[in-house]
Amino acid sequence: MPLPSFASPARNRSMPALAPMASVMGLGLCLFLACLAGILSRPSGFLSAFWPANAVLLGMLLRWPRLAQKASWLVALVAFVLADLLTGSNPLAAVWLSIANLFGVACGWWFMRRLDAPRLYMRRQSSVLYLLVGCTLAAAGSTLVGAGTGPLLFHSSWPQTAMMWFSTELMNQMLILPLILSIPTRSPGRWFARIKSRASWTMALPLLSVIATEYAAIALGGPGALAFTVPSLLWCALAYRLFTTTLLSLLVCIWKIATISAGMLEFTPADLDVAVSLRLGLTLLSMGPLAVACSQIARSELLRRLDRAVSHDSLTDVLARAAFLSQGQRRLERLQQSTEPAAVLMLDLDHFKLVNDHHGHAAGDAALRAFAQTVSQVLRPQDLLGRVGGEEFAVLLPGVRASAAQQIATRICTAVRAQRLVLPQGEQLTVTVSIGVALTDGKAQTLAELLQRADVALYQAKAAGRDGWSLCAAADAHNPALVANLGV
Repeated sequence: MPLPSFASPARNRSMPALAPMASVMGLGLCLFLACLAGILSRPSGFLSAFWPANAVLLGMLLRWPRLAQKASWLVALVAFVLADLLTGSNPLAAVWLSIANLFGVACGWWFMRRLDAPRLYMRRQSSVLYLLVGCTLAAAGSTLVGAGTGPLLFHSSWPQTAMMWFSTELMNQMLILPLILSIPTRSPGRWFARIKSRASWTMALPLLSVIATEYAAIALGGPGALAFTVPSLLWCALAYRLFTTTLLSLLVCIWKIATISAGMLEFTPADLDVAVSLRLGLTLLSMGPLAVACSQIARSELLRRLDRAVSHDSLTDVLARAAFLSQGQRRLERLQQSTEPAAVLMLDLDHFKLVNDHHGHAAGDAALRAFAQTVSQVLRPQDLLGRVGGEEFAVLLPGVRASAAQQIATRICTAVRAQRLVLPQGEQLTVTVSIGVALTDGKAQTLAELLQRADVALYQAKAAGRDGWSLCAAADAHNPALVANLGV
C-alpha cells in the first residue's frame, strides 16, 4: 500500500478492519504457536535457545496499535501459560516465565510506541539504534523478572540464568522484530506483481552468495566462520527490499544456531561464556545488513523528495514547466508509436491580474492553489497537469479524441466557475478559466507544436468572451492573419 508519499506505512491503516475480538483471538493463536516453537527448542532442564513469542507479541502490538488493549495482554498471558502447561511444565514455572516474558514486552512497547512512524518502521538511518534500545529494554525487563527462576527451577545461579536469558531475548528481538515491522503494506497481489516485474537472474546473485558463504563457513569452520556471510547479507541489503533483507538475516541466524548446536555447542549453562558470546555475536551480525537497508530506504526517500521538489511547482504542487514538457513529450512519443490519440489543453485564469491588484498576492496564490486542486480532481489519474506560466496551466490527455477532450474542458470550466474561495476578510472570491484545445492528427508532432496550437485556441476562447473553451483546427495554427489578430 502505498504508504504515504514518504512511502512510509501509516500505523492505523496497516491492519484490515476486523472485529476486535477476532483480532485478539488471532493474536492469541499466533502467540500459542510461537510458544510451542520455542518450547521445542528448549534443552532439557533449561531455557529455550530460540523463543520467538515475545518478539512476535511486541511486533504485532507496534505494527497494529489497535491490538494494544487489555484483552490482548490477557489473551497473551493465557497463550503463554497454556503452551507451557500442555508441554509438561509445572504451573509455577509456567506462570512465572509467562509474567517475565510479558513484562519484558511491556518494557519494549513502552519505549518504542513513542517513536514516530518513519523511525519505528525502519525508514530512517537512526532506526537501528532505536530498535537496539527498545530490544535491550525488552530483554532487560524480562531478565529482571525471569532470572530468579534459575536457582529455583533449573538449578543454576542467578547470574548464569540472567546472562543466558538476556542474550537469548536480545537476539530473538533483534532478529524477529524488524521482520514484523517491515511487513509490506501493499496487497499480496501487488506485492507478487512487483516481485515478478523485478525478477531476473541477476536478482538471485545475492541470495546465491549467501548460500555459498554459508557452505564455506561449514566447510572451513573456525572462529571466523560466524562472519563469513556478512558481505553477502550486505549485498542483499543493497539489492533487496527491507522485508526480504530482514527475512534472510533471520534465516541465516537460525541456520547458524542450528548448525552450531548440532555439532559444536550445547546451549546449556556448562557453555555459558561461549553461548552468550555466540548470541550477542549473532545480534550484532544482524545489525549490519539492517543498518544498510535502513540507510538505503532513507536515501531513496530523500532522493524521491528532492526529485519531487525539482519536478513540481512549489505553490500549486503540480508539475513544473520543465518537468511537464519532458514527461509530456515522452508520453506523447509513446502514444504516437502505438497510434493512440491525445489532446492538449492550455488553461489561463481570466483577469487574474485583477485578483492580485484588488485582493493582494496572497489571495492570488490561494486562488492558484485552489484552481490547481480543482482541475486535478476533474482529471483522470493518467492525465498530466503542469504549470507553464504565472496563471497558465497545461494538460496532456492521453487516449482522448475530440468529443472526450471537449467534455473534459467543459467539466473544468464548470468546476472552476463553481469554486468558492473564502478570503481571510470573509469575502468570497470566484474565478473563471479559458481553455484552448488541440488534438493530434495522426502525424508526428511534438508537445511544443501541440501547445502552440492549444495557445491559439486559448486566445480564440478569450476573444469569444472567456469562461469557456475553443478547439483549434490544424490549419488555425498556421494562419498568419489569425495569429496576428489574436496577438499570439
